[in-house]
This record gives sequence, structure tokens and C-alpha cells, in this order.
Amino acid sequence: MFKRLTAFFAVLLIAGFPMFSQAKDTGKKTIFEEISWEALMPPVDEAVVKKYEAGEMDREDVMDYMETLGNTPVKTLDKSQVKIPGFLVPLNLDKNQMATELLLVPTLGACVHTPPPPPNQTIYVRYDKGIKVTEAGYTPYWIEGTINVEKNTSQYTDTLYGLNVSTIVEYE
Repeated sequence: MFKRLTAFFAVLLIAGFPMFSQAKDTGKKTIFEEISWEALMPPVDEAVVKKYEAGEMDREDVMDYMETLGNTPVKTLDKSQVKIPGFLVPLNLDKNQMATELLLVPTLGACVHTPPPPPNQTIYVRYDKGIKVTEAGYTPYWIEGTINVEKNTSQYTDTLYGLNVSTIVEYE
């Protein structure tokens, strides 16, 4: 478990500060800015990293910090027009296998297994048109829409972001 935490911490350090920007309004068509999942995480506190590297944090301190980090949204993302890849987990399938509420997660199988990703690594998706989900969680998609910093709860996990979808297309 500690090796996994160390690896996760290293990924956060390598990723650095999140890079994203607002969509550009060209007067014709909205341009969605592609973001990575790292953009949904706040910057890592360098003082915490130094304490960790110096061996001044015990396992409980590291776990507490990781929980705090995973429960902190990036507020400047609020109302941004974004494009992000991920896997869909349907929340409300009808008899035709159509879903209008889903979770977007960064990895295959996330959320339906435990533990789920942190709340800031899961997006609550609203798609009024609905999407036919026959192989839930196995097909990667590009999602474009307006992301909002908001708390949501589902049967699988809590989220810190909601996304009102403009388009969903299979990832290529």
C-alpha cells in the first residue's frame, strides 16, 4: 500500500501544476479546451513533499494529506468549456440501455470497484440526449461540455465536479 502511495505521490510531482484554460468564443462555434485528469487536482504543497522526502511524515499523515488533496476541487475550472477523455459509468439506464446521468472516470473499471477514485477524479455527467451504454465502462470517450465545481453523490461515489455535456464521442 505504501508503495502505491509513493507512486501516486510521484505522479503528482511529475504532473506539476495543472494546465487548462477557458474555451475560446470565436463567435461561431465554441472551442473546448482539452484538459487532463491532473487538471482536476490542486497543486501539491511543496512543504508537504519536503516533509515526506525527509521522512518527517508517518503513514497516517500521508493518508490524511492524500485524502485532503482528493477532496479539494480546482475552483478556477468552474464554468469552463472543456474536453476530457474517460470511461462512463451509467447511473440511470432505461429499458433501451440509454443513460442521461453517468460518472466519468479516468480509468477502466473505476467506480464499480472499491475503492473508487477520489471525488476530484470523478465527474458527474448530465447528458440530456442520452447515450446508449451497452458495454458500460469498457469504451473510452471524449466528453465536451461545461464543467462546474459542485458536489454530487451517487450510489458509487461522491464527486466534486459536474459536467453538462455538449458532445460525447468514442475516443480514437
